[in-house]
Amino acid sequence: MNTITTPTQRIVPEHCNAAVFEAPNVPMQFKQFAIPRNLPPGSALCRIRLSTICGSDLHTLLGRRNEPAPSILGHESVGDVVAVGECARYWNGAALQVGDRVSWTIMASCGECFFCTHDLPQKCIHLKKYGHSLTSVWPGLTGGYAEYIFLYPGTGIFPAPAGLDDAVIAPANCALATVVCAIDSIGGIAPGERVLICGAGLLGTYLAALAKEAGAGMVMVADINPSRAEAIRHFGADTVFTQSPEPDAVARWARDTCGGEGVDVAFEVCGDPRAVTASMEALRIGGRLLVAGLVSPNRCFSVDGNTLTRKCLTLRGIHNYHPAHLGKGLDFLAATAGKYPYRDLVTPILDLDDIQRAVELAQTGASARVGLQCSKTGL
Repeated sequence: MNTITTPTQRIVPEHCNAAVFEAPNVPMQFKQFAIPRNLPPGSALCRIRLSTICGSDLHTLLGRRNEPAPSILGHESVGDVVAVGECARYWNGAALQVGDRVSWTIMASCGECFFCTHDLPQKCIHLKKYGHSLTSVWPGLTGGYAEYIFLYPGTGIFPAPAGLDDAVIAPANCALATVVCAIDSIGGIAPGERVLICGAGLLGTYLAALAKEAGAGMVMVADINPSRAEAIRHFGADTVFTQSPEPDAVARWARDTCGGEGVDVAFEVCGDPRAVTASMEALRIGGRLLVAGLVSPNRCFSVDGNTLTRKCLTLRGIHNYHPAHLGKGLDFLAATAGKYPYRDLVTPILDLDDIQRAVELAQTGASARVGLQCSKTGL
């Protein structure tokens, strides 16, 4: 195979392998792709070290959500920069260097449209999302289940904190950055506030740690999976509830735990509309509710307008995040790495060529994430 060498002597082949999604419930097939040359200004090329399998990718693979096909799925990744276009920079403006280990946002934004100029670049009119693009459209290599990935201009690129494993960093650019956005969007968590988290998946796990570090007086987590609920105790949860998913039961437990007054802030991160109803009932007067998990069509819930108004509640939804939230998330991981067992969240880690088995393991839900080692760079 012919190769090229970058100015810093990094050898980059002309082609690489990637797992291609062609249709729901059909095993992904490996294909070779040309690695982009002559990178446009502001872009970069990375060799992917590790990617993790997100729940949204499982939804796509199982036909529970519609995505373009054929495509390369995967958006939770960490990689090494192997080539850069002119003026390629980190989000903070520093020059991007070949050899840097980096994380990047799940999307690239134009920086000029209405949403970009109104602090919602995640809703850019010209948005490009990693793991959501047709392979037939240049550059093709824009998903995490591949050996290399092209990073568009307008991507928020951040240095991977030194000393953190790839497996700790990879999920940050989806689950962690999203819940950092969730906390910012609902007004933060003040010291002493009582927090209800509906869902003990990876979003809920990161939320528990963030809430605890913010000084929450009580971190309560509701999830019908006993093993997940027990595991989240290692990430700051003070008490968990697994007895029932029904709103009345969850709300009653949360209020009783707070002495009957209700919680100050609640988060729905489980994808079950019943969690919104439970959270509304659990909130105290003046309470705040953030909805982040209802990302599939027809996830409907009823709201009693009388309750909303008379209790002076705040109800807010988010989808994805601002690039700054990824930077905050990576800083949080670096600051708390010795306190919480983040590395235990990603297991097992398989080679990319064993992706079908990795998907099967991810479907069992036995771990928060299953990892894919995409190149032989070490973990």
